[in-house]
Amino acid sequence: PTGCGGLTLSLSQTQDGSLILLVIVAVVAFLLGQGGDPAPVPAPGDPAAQPPAASDGGWDVAAETALATRPMLELPDSASQPHNLSTDTAGPPIELPSPGVTSGRLVAGGFPDTPEGALAQLAALTEAALAGGDPAAYRQAYESVALPGAPAADSTVWFRNLQQLRAGAGLPRTGAVAGLDLRYRTTSGLIKGTTDGGRYAVVCVLGDYTAQYQGRSLSGGFGDCQAFRHVDGEWRISPGAAAAKAPSAWPGTAEAVAAGYRDLVR
Repeated sequence: PTGCGGLTLSLSQTQDGSLILLVIVAVVAFLLGQGGDPAPVPAPGDPAAQPPAASDGGWDVAAETALATRPMLELPDSASQPHNLSTDTAGPPIELPSPGVTSGRLVAGGFPDTPEGALAQLAALTEAALAGGDPAAYRQAYESVALPGAPAADSTVWFRNLQQLRAGAGLPRTGAVAGLDLRYRTTSGLIKGTTDGGRYAVVCVLGDYTAQYQGRSLSGGFGDCQAFRHVDGEWRISPGAAAAKAPSAWPGTAEAVAAGYRDLVR
């Protein structure tokens, strides 16, 4: 095993060392959330640059924006490296409800209108969207649960890092790649808060991400937060402000506990 950028790499010999090295470098940036271009900043005349209205169709947009954009705990990159677990907890485990609808869906849905339901929706989205590490598949899954006016899939950290991974390794921009396997396992979560009588929730997931390519692998912890509205019996990614960047830590460590992540039970 070799340490690299706060992550643990488990390496073995392959015939195409140069391509493997590019993949490893790209995935390190991916797991640390350093890949991809920053989200575009709207121009002053762009409607997206204007302050949100106080309300929108019965939604308290000002309160939603304040909750979504409130900064989260910042952790060093080393926190995402696999290391000793803590015996402390941030609270009792969170029990995730089961989906109400799975058939014919890219992402399971129909979760109950509770904060735990929103968290379960985010866990389902993240795991389905990241399987295989294809930016196009991520966008398709994300858009399947996003309301009109929600932050664009292309602006998310996950999408930009998937693009960076492919570009840095010289791999096709989209589609399956033989021997490349990327998986995200959600282990923990937190409920940042709710507004609008519980119809709006900002929730975060934390999990371990494993990237494997031709016998080499690395792993790290990565978190993601999203803002949801409960509309027509579904938790959907909300229009308006994107949620602030989630803390990333190896699940179960002191840093994860300090960030407020709790174990998930399904």
